[in-house]
Amino acid sequence: MTQLYSTLANIYHEMYQHIFDYDKEFEFYDSILKKYNCHKILEIGCGSGMLARRFVKSGYDYLGLDLFDEMLEIARLEVKTDKFIQCDMRNLSFHKQFDAVMITGRSIAYVIENKGIIETLNGVREALVDKGLLVFGVFEANGIFDNFNDFEQNIEHENRKIKRISTLKKNLTTGWTYDWFAKYIISDNDHLTEYDDVTTLRAFTKDEILLFLKLTGFKVIEILDEVKTFTIIAEKNGD
Repeated sequence: MTQLYSTLANIYHEMYQHIFDYDKEFEFYDSILKKYNCHKILEIGCGSGMLARRFVKSGYDYLGLDLFDEMLEIARLEVKTDKFIQCDMRNLSFHKQFDAVMITGRSIAYVIENKGIIETLNGVREALVDKGLLVFGVFEANGIFDNFNDFEQNIEHENRKIKRISTLKKNLTTGWTYDWFAKYIISDNDHLTEYDDVTTLRAFTKDEILLFLKLTGFKVIEILDEVKTFTIIAEKNGD
């Protein structure tokens, strides 16, 4: 699994404040949650708490979940609350249920095998109230492979400069998967450090996602298309 969320957790936290527009992303989720009258929510893949801070401030009954303790340590400091738990999304187990579960940041891309997708969706279903809402975004396979290019990013955060050089290679071992090789070059007060990182990500076709949801007891309400991605809003079917 990638170092980005463990060894490089602080680098992630600094970088992604510039890569993502968290205000815009929060407004997106907030509009959906309000539309469907959801108050008690679970965020899977909460990372360093940038969305969590906004959900808590807005009065949601919030719980954040992430696989990496390093990310959660930052989140607890960022949000100044302990409304976070460490867990693998493939092994969810709760004594309470939520009005809505969100898998944010397209985190389901890290679950590359069908078995893991089924386990994740089954766990989410059990964590939801009847007719509870699942909201998650995925990388769209056609869009990813139609424009499958390497890229470079340069970020400045306070006194630190971060360069990420990304190289993509098709994998296709367990689905529409690809390997993401990243080199991080970090300049901090003239001190230079470098890290090499690799992870495998999965993209999906719409038909795949619809079948996964059907098999795990969800009814799709909306599909929202974006560039190289799409977001699913689905409802838990009655038992």
